[in-house]
Amino acid sequence: MTKQNIMAIVALITIGMTGTVYAENVEVVVPFTSHGQTCTFDELAVEFQCVWQGFKEVYTMEDLKEYKELLSVERYDQEIQKLNEQALAEIAIEQAKLTPDEKTIQKIEKKLNKGIATAQESVHMNLLKELDTCLQGSDANTAPFQTAREITKSSYDKWSYNNISYEGQVLEIVLAIEECRAQIHVFKAGVGYQNFPTGADDYQFSLQDVYTSDVQAVNFADHTSTHRNINQALICDNNQFADTHKVQFGCEVLYDGKTAEQIKLENELRFGTDGVIEYKSQVLTDYMDFMNEYGNRQATTDDKKVEEEIATPIANEWKEHNNFYQNHLEE
Repeated sequence: MTKQNIMAIVALITIGMTGTVYAENVEVVVPFTSHGQTCTFDELAVEFQCVWQGFKEVYTMEDLKEYKELLSVERYDQEIQKLNEQALAEIAIEQAKLTPDEKTIQKIEKKLNKGIATAQESVHMNLLKELDTCLQGSDANTAPFQTAREITKSSYDKWSYNNISYEGQVLEIVLAIEECRAQIHVFKAGVGYQNFPTGADDYQFSLQDVYTSDVQAVNFADHTSTHRNINQALICDNNQFADTHKVQFGCEVLYDGKTAEQIKLENELRFGTDGVIEYKSQVLTDYMDFMNEYGNRQATTDDKKVEEEIATPIANEWKEHNNFYQNHLEE
């Protein structure tokens, strides 16, 4: 702020057509630094107006040209630097709004303006300028056998005129162009699929839609986890495997509701472990006595003669009563 002392001349017109002219000193506080002032007096309205000319807080390039003679060299350089920084900030903001493809186009255009761009870059730029899309699996002909997706291609059709190397983004766009061309033939080949159900209509029955999610045909958590566990039920509970094989596999095999180990323990309690079979039978006792006293002895000549004397009367009696033998004798 600056204080300015001015001489204000005020003309007073009295009712009696007589006037008195006088001057008055007034101190005015100007809220900025001024570089000049102008004052005007309106006799009819009896108004005395002054205008102070100050410096702008924000200058444009045109303002700086206008106030160059009034500004100090240091202030002028500072304002030029502010404008340059502001311009760079605006450029950065605009650059941030550009997509990667737009930035690539802009970069190649600068090279073209300088005459240093290659044919590869020129084709790349034109492909990006005419980006387009085609659809796959989104119509009745192809939806039954193709996944719906959008392919980004280019409508630029002169990409093959130049002998360039197809690589990077150029290769991706060219492959997309060829894929979209092929999609035309795929669409024709899919005429027979027009009436096939697609989307929500293509429903495959699942038991999980009928039963709750906790009811499963297989243990999903077990089949999708990594461990060394073995499902022994596939063998232990399968009647197609012999019990001997199940035992070797480690299954628990039951015989009349008992395991082999349980049966072994019961037999040991019942019969002992000395290997001698105990029994309670009079017939077996008599037989064993016979075998011990006679059955296991070697027959002597006397023994044979005694048996012969016993057997002779029996044989004679048999001959007398056997008709076949008697008829044979008569012949």
